[in-house]
Amino acid sequence: MSDSITELENLIVFNLQTANKFKNEVEKKENEKIDQLKEISLGVIDIIDSFELIEESLIEKGMDQNEQVSKTLNRYKTIQKKLLNLLQKYGISKIEFPDNRVIVGLCEVVETEVHNDKKNDEIITIVRHGYIRGKELIRAAQIIIVKN
Repeated sequence: MSDSITELENLIVFNLQTANKFKNEVEKKENEKIDQLKEISLGVIDIIDSFELIEESLIEKGMDQNEQVSKTLNRYKTIQKKLLNLLQKYGISKIEFPDNRVIVGLCEVVETEVHNDKKNDEIITIVRHGYIRGKELIRAAQIIIVKN
């Protein structure tokens, strides 16, 4: 009888160890999947940034007044929207600043400017948009803020 109990205890321990190994393996795979999603998302975000830079440059040079350039810009915007929708499909969205103020932990201040007519820490410009997935920061926004 004692041998049966020992054998049963050993079997229980083996099953618990196996279940624990399986659980650890599942967690490891989930983390790898999340890391891959983040890596791919950063690549997509870089492409979105490129479209924004091209658009800003063409507008700055006044080339957006040309009909062909304007059509091309509209095509870029369509692609950009599709990429943003793809990110949103996986829960990734642009960081919004509803009060136009710094949100600690979600942005990086790259420059400050004096503006007596504005409050400290008010955002003047978003240099590079930030992105978030749930509570996880994918990429911090780079901003210019007021410091009086």
